[in-house]
Amino acid sequence: MTTTYKILFMTELLHDFYKDGTCRDFRIVPSAATSKLLANYKALCKTVGNKLIVLMKTDETGKPFVEPKATDRFTFFMELMKPLFMTVSNLELKALQGKRFYFTNLHQNKVNIAVNTDLLYLSTPVPVYVAAANYQPGDFVKQSNVVYECIRASTGNTPPNTTFWVNRQKQEYASAADLLQFIPQQQIFPVSPAAADVEVTVHQLNQATNSFTEQVLQQTLHFETAVDAVPVDFSSLPEAKYKVSINGSETMVYLSNDAVYNNCFAVIDLYNHLSNGNDFAFLDAAGKLKDQFIAGKNSWLNFSIRFANRYAFWKYLIPKKGVQAIDSNPDYAFTGNANPADFFTSTHPIPLKEEPHEFKVTLFQPVSAEPPLAPNPDVHASGMLSKTGADYYCNIYLNY
Repeated sequence: MTTTYKILFMTELLHDFYKDGTCRDFRIVPSAATSKLLANYKALCKTVGNKLIVLMKTDETGKPFVEPKATDRFTFFMELMKPLFMTVSNLELKALQGKRFYFTNLHQNKVNIAVNTDLLYLSTPVPVYVAAANYQPGDFVKQSNVVYECIRASTGNTPPNTTFWVNRQKQEYASAADLLQFIPQQQIFPVSPAAADVEVTVHQLNQATNSFTEQVLQQTLHFETAVDAVPVDFSSLPEAKYKVSINGSETMVYLSNDAVYNNCFAVIDLYNHLSNGNDFAFLDAAGKLKDQFIAGKNSWLNFSIRFANRYAFWKYLIPKKGVQAIDSNPDYAFTGNANPADFFTSTHPIPLKEEPHEFKVTLFQPVSAEPPLAPNPDVHASGMLSKTGADYYCNIYLNY
């Protein structure tokens, strides 16, 4: 019997800010439990550029030399290495103060982007647009299978109304729906309303239904007077996602000392109980790894996590008041606050991109035959990005 290594799965990180669309801003490391699991299966784990690759030993038929168990779960931590990511990404920074991203194959978020081309996302599917909902800048919706991002606060303005929405094609993105509270083994939870008797229940994933209905912890705490917070001890439970109920108030959490104390940015949780042949399962219907040569090309199980680039209003500050106009390109325009103006602001939010936009500056006193180009925001500069209400602004100084 001959053996070889094949790709069990690959996870790629993508980002619209970068010219090549890849995201290399993270270090991806297996959890302690996953490191042991990989060693037991003699599997290899590598990070190549923006890709996490796990290879497993197979026999000559393509089946795992040692087949993973249905109870196995492969967990990886994403550690942010480049702070620039926070500036150029569509992230609500305040939301990240108490939560982190959680990605999993249980979402089964499959998107067909072209003929015979599907992408398997680990993020939560973008929700369908609801006319009565109140949307804020940065929110994603789906309308007629196209994803749109809100760029102005909107209620009842149906995509593709370009005043309120920008077309993001069919790409699925990490969003606020993927945020979870990460907690250590000892955690204090609020009790609302305050009570002297507090019932605590914890449920884990029921693999038969893919819902959090399997109770693993239950206790009733009694106090002499009403309390507004209670400590909960999770030390008997393994690292995983759980549903916690405090007097009926439910919260989804991810339990991990390592993720909390190492300030992990995101967790990737890949479960192995999905039926063979499922698009998001590790093995095909014949029990083989999906790393195969099919129809003249190599294919394998490939998951994607995509981050959107930030849209923001660009504000050119002109203390010398020497700018007559900033010429629009086909997609964006600028207006001044006076004549002469001490600042010009884009009429619509503009996406931050590694490949620069080009806007020409018309001066009251030209310095050359060709109008100079207005600089793009310096995404590395401290204080470049600001927020007013729900809108983000990029502040750019012109020395004219």
